[in-house]
Amino acid sequence: MKSQEQCNLYKNIINNINDAILVVDYLGNITFVNKSAINLYRYSFDEFLNMTISQLMHSSKFLESQFKDNYTDMINYKKDNSSFFAVIKYFKMQDYIIFYIRERTKRELKEKENKNLASIVESSDDAILAKDINGIIYSWNTGAEKIYGYKRKEILGKHISIVIPEESDDSIDVILDKIKRGEKIDHYETIRKRKDGAIINVSVTISPVYDEEGNIFGASTIARDITGEKLKNRELASKYEELSAVYEELTATEEELRANYKELEMAKEEADKANKAKSQFLANMSHEIRTPMNGILGVTQLLEFTELNKQQMEYLEILKVSSHHLLDIINNILDISKIESGKFQLNFTLFNIRDVVDMITKEISVAANKKGIEIMYYLDPFIKQELFGDVLRLNQILINLMNNAIKFTERGHVYLKVKKIYEDIRKVKLEFSVEDTGIGIEDDFKDKIFKIFTQAETTYTKNYGGTGLGLAISKELVNMMSGDIWFESETGKGSIFYFTAEFSLGEKYVNDDSEKCVIKKSSENSNVAEDSIVLIVEDNEINKKIISSFLKQLGCKYLTASNGQKAIDILENKFVKLILMDIQMPILNGYDTTKIIRKKEINTSKHIPIIAMTAYAMIGDREKFIESGMDEYISKPFSIAELENILKKYCS
Repeated sequence: MKSQEQCNLYKNIINNINDAILVVDYLGNITFVNKSAINLYRYSFDEFLNMTISQLMHSSKFLESQFKDNYTDMINYKKDNSSFFAVIKYFKMQDYIIFYIRERTKRELKEKENKNLASIVESSDDAILAKDINGIIYSWNTGAEKIYGYKRKEILGKHISIVIPEESDDSIDVILDKIKRGEKIDHYETIRKRKDGAIINVSVTISPVYDEEGNIFGASTIARDITGEKLKNRELASKYEELSAVYEELTATEEELRANYKELEMAKEEADKANKAKSQFLANMSHEIRTPMNGILGVTQLLEFTELNKQQMEYLEILKVSSHHLLDIINNILDISKIESGKFQLNFTLFNIRDVVDMITKEISVAANKKGIEIMYYLDPFIKQELFGDVLRLNQILINLMNNAIKFTERGHVYLKVKKIYEDIRKVKLEFSVEDTGIGIEDDFKDKIFKIFTQAETTYTKNYGGTGLGLAISKELVNMMSGDIWFESETGKGSIFYFTAEFSLGEKYVNDDSEKCVIKKSSENSNVAEDSIVLIVEDNEINKKIISSFLKQLGCKYLTASNGQKAIDILENKFVKLILMDIQMPILNGYDTTKIIRKKEINTSKHIPIIAMTAYAMIGDREKFIESGMDEYISKPFSIAELENILKKYCS
C-alpha cells in the first residue's frame, strides 16, 4: 500500500472515532483535530489550527496546571461559549501531545454528583439517615452510627421507632403525614434513644425525598446531638439564676454604698473643714505662742549680759531651759501637723559636715557634763566636707537622738559616729549612729518606738518626760532624706540608734550654673559694719524692745517702725543697710510693704536686704516670703546668735 493511501486510511479511522481527538504542540498550539472534535466544539478545522488548547478550557496556564497526570475531569467550552463537563485523556509524544476528549453524559454526571454527595454525607458528624414513606430505614451514615450506637448493617430495614423513646412526645404518624404532604420540619428539638438505652437531646431536620417523576417516596433526616449544649444551657441557666441573685444583692449593696458614699462625702467635707480649721488653729497658735516666747527667750538672753548673783543665775538657767523645752514641744507639734498633711518640705543649703558634728557635740556637752557623761564622736575622714542638703533637719534628728541618749543615761558615754556608705559623682550616702550606755529599751516597747505620741510606759522612763514625738518626726525626716532609721537595744546595757541619709555633693551645686540655686557663704570672722543702720518694722512693743536690745548688744544702730506705712515713710528720708520685717501688722502688713519697697527699687541700683521676722512656721510660708521679694526669714523666737549671723551675712 502506498504511503498516501496509508495516510488516508489513518485519517479515515481517526475521523470515525467517537472521542474528539486534538493534536497539540508543547506550546499549546492545535495542529490537528478529527471530525468528532469539530462536531463537539462547533469550530471548523481551519479555526482550530489558529487556536490553542487553553482557549477550549478558558485557562491561559492549562498545560502547566492540569497535565500532571494523563487523566482529568474538567469543564470545556464550545464555540457558542456553552460549557460541558469533559473527560480528558492525553498521551505525550516527542513533539506533541494527543488529547482524547469525551463529553460526560447526564447519567455520568448524576452518578458523579451522587458519589460526591454520598461522600459528604458519609463524612458528616451529624446523623444523616433516610427512610421510606412507611418509616423503614434504608440509609444510615457514619455520623448516625456514632450518635445512636447502631451499626449500618444492624439498623437498615428497621423501623424509625427504634430510636424514639416511649417518653417522647413525637408522633411518627403525624411526622410521616407532614412528609407526605411535602412539608419540611426544620431544627426540631426532641429526644432520641441510643442503642445502650441512653436518652439524648437532638435537633432534627426532616425533609421529603422525591423520585425522578416528582413523587414523594420517603424522607431524609439530619440529627445533631445537642445533649452537651443542653447540659451547658442548663448550667448557664443555673448560673444565670445565681448571678441574678448576686446582681440583686449587688444592686442592694450598691444602693447602700451610694448612701454610705453620700455620708462619707459629707464626712469628708466636715473633715476638710476641720482640717482647714486645724491648720488655721496651728498657724494662729504658732503666732500667738511664738510672739510671747520671743519676749521670754529674748529677755533671758539679755539678762545673761547683766550682773547677776548665783541664785539669780540659777533661776535664769531654769527659765532658759524651760523656755527652750516649751519651744521644742511647739516645734514638734507643728512638724507633725505638716507631716500628716503631706505638706512637709526640706530646704536645701550648702553645709560643712564637720561643722555640724562640732556644733552638736558642743551643744550637747553642756547637758552631758552636768550628769558626768562623756561625749565622744568619730567622723569618717573620707567624707567630703561640703555637702548639700537640709542641715537644719539633720541637726534636728541628731540633737533629738543625742538628747534622748543623755536623758536615758546616768553614767558612761554617748558616742556619735558618722561614716560613708557609698559615693558617686552626684551624691553621697552617710550612716549616723548614736550609742549610749543607758537604760535600754524594753522588748514590749520596741515595735512602738517610732509611732506618734508613744512613750515607754515603765515607771522609770516616765520620770524623763517628753511628748513622744521626737523619734516619730526623726523617722519621717530620715525617709525624706532617702534613708532608713533603726536601733539595737538591750535593757540595762544601752542602745544604738542608726540612720542613713543621702546628700548631694557640695561642689556640684556651687559650680553648676544649671542648678538654679544661689548659695551665699559668709566668713565667720567677718564683722558687722559699725555704720550699719537696721530698720525694725514690728508692731509688738515687747518684740521691738527685745530686738533693739539685741542690736544694741551687737553694736548696731537701729530705727523702728510700728507698721509698714511708717517704714516706707522712714525709707523716703533715711538710708538703712537692712530691714527686719514683721509679717502681721496693722495698716500695711509685711508682704505688701516689701512689694512696695521692691517696686520703688526698680530701675535703681538699690536693693535693701529684707529679712522676714515671723511667728508663723507653717508650710508655704518661706515661699510666700521669697515671692513677695524678701531675701530671707528668721523664725520667732530667735536667739541673739541667729541675729548676729544675719547681720554678718548682710551688713559686713
